Amino acid sequence: MKAIKLASVFAVSAVAAAVSTTTFAAEPVFKGTAGLEYKSQESGKDGTTANRGEVNIIGDTGLVYFDLDMEADDGNGGFNLDEIYVKQGAVQFGDFDGTILDSVAYSAGVEEDNDNAKEDFGDVLAIRYMLAEGLTVALEGGTNDNVGSLAVAYSTDLSGLTLGVSAGYKMSDDVDNQLLTVGVKVPLGMATLSSFVRVGSIDDADVMNTGVGIELPVSEQLTLAAQYFTRGGEANSTNSDDTDAGLTVGSDLEDQGRTEFTAYYTPGDVTFYASYLSYEADDSDYSVVGAKVSF
Repeated sequence: MKAIKLASVFAVSAVAAAVSTTTFAAEPVFKGTAGLEYKSQESGKDGTTANRGEVNIIGDTGLVYFDLDMEADDGNGGFNLDEIYVKQGAVQFGDFDGTILDSVAYSAGVEEDNDNAKEDFGDVLAIRYMLAEGLTVALEGGTNDNVGSLAVAYSTDLSGLTLGVSAGYKMSDDVDNQLLTVGVKVPLGMATLSSFVRVGSIDDADVMNTGVGIELPVSEQLTLAAQYFTRGGEANSTNSDDTDAGLTVGSDLEDQGRTEFTAYYTPGDVTFYASYLSYEADDSDYSVVGAKVSF
């Protein structure tokens, strides 16, 4: 009920502000990637080849922003409305590409970025309000879900160092759901170190997740990146990996770490890359090599 009342207040204010603004037409922007990738897996499914094609159609009328994606990553291309929301001044509301809780969970630029440490109860449907530069609050919720989440995120730059903090609280009387995330990006000469720590609880289960990565542009053509993610604490019912594994809520998590190493080489228009993922879980390691062009 609290979530519904708060959502109504935000929504009425946002809509009133939006309808009073004159919109203008804007030509959509086409962006995307074309390429091919070869994947080799420790589990035995070697030799799988993937089409890395993706097209993003991005439009911004001044009042409405949208991003329409068409991907063929699995060989079965299809359209997906990645995000579409209304914006008016400091207010935005609609369907977003992720929660603001993850905006400060910084990571390096690895290719696969299989990050299992950014689990949360934040959602893509939201009403956001920017209180100040770098400071945003939001009421987030999921489809057919009447339990909303309050979230706040803040980031700032200090002499080249980027510091971010986010916090979220799910408005449920039944279980404890709250998260705190602290992230930092630090320049180390030519390299950039990124890390985050996330603590709290989800469905009364303890959360202690971390990530640390480094990205190094060796030259204009060659870039190296490495990233380590891990989930700690206890299993919870909202994580599909836990439910698929048959883990009970509150049981200790094991073998949740994963490390990725990526090398990018761009001698011209084409970027060649190779990435290796090492999992603490058995028979999960795999590697990919590929080539792609961004447009």
